[in-house]
Amino acid sequence: MYLITESGLNQNAPYDPALLAFIHEGVEIRNPYLSPCGRFEVDPVAAYGFEEVWTGGDCRALDLTLPDGCVLRLTNEDGLCIPDPDEWESAIIGRLSSDHDEIAWCALGDVPLASGR
Repeated sequence: MYLITESGLNQNAPYDPALLAFIHEGVEIRNPYLSPCGRFEVDPVAAYGFEEVWTGGDCRALDLTLPDGCVLRLTNEDGLCIPDPDEWESAIIGRLSSDHDEIAWCALGDVPLASGR
């Protein structure tokens, strides 16, 4: 996981589910391409309510607005489009502030499974 410093640099940090996970029906979801049990691939839009958004230019992403106003964003590794579901391991999950400032990001393939799964 990387934290974005005030100067805009990526600072390596241990994975923090408080930043890059969300609660869905009482279950912590770390990877929106997997079911709550972690055994099945799912569509983040249908399963968790992510929405396709335009991020500028021809760029698109999937966003989920969290209760605190922050946003979890799914994008491909270069940040230009919605990740291919068959290549979710290289997708990027990021947290944005309510003002859409970058807070943290991680490749989904590097996200540890939640304990107990």
